[in-house]
Amino acid sequence: MSEPYSEHPYSSIFLASLTSVIAQWTAPSFLVAITAREGIDLDSTSITAISILDRQGPMRPSVLADNLGTGASNVSKILGRLETAELIERRKDDADARAWLVHLTPAGAEVAAAFIRAGDGMLRELLDGWSEKERHLLTQLMQRLDASTRAFAATLDTDSARSSTPTESTVSS
Repeated sequence: MSEPYSEHPYSSIFLASLTSVIAQWTAPSFLVAITAREGIDLDSTSITAISILDRQGPMRPSVLADNLGTGASNVSKILGRLETAELIERRKDDADARAWLVHLTPAGAEVAAAFIRAGDGMLRELLDGWSEKERHLLTQLMQRLDASTRAFAATLDTDSARSSTPTESTVSS
């Protein structure tokens, strides 16, 4: 087996491989190409926004902006495009009449379901030729890694990390 990561900066080939998979799967062009297989024509940020709304349910635009790692102005443009495409709608927040919640429309929910079909199809292709035992082992190990990652994430102070600004030492390193 060739070693595509022979000059990676990580302490293990596993981490280099995992980083490579994450980078590929989250690359905007990759997201757009995978969803296009299901006939979906959206930009990567819209794909991510719909996925977040599908998984987490209705939310305020500011919460969606935080989830997307963007600001209010950009999320407003994204929501405008999705609203024009009739994939989302804004509804008054029953808990706060001054606020709005972003909801997927039935068409938006169908698009989200198409994303899942696209991901399922991609995984079938990626694992083509793998034995049932290999697939099962990968699933077990990924579930274990997911649980460990969630437990580790719960120990992190994400609020202070989000509010911190880069310092000279972090920028230059």
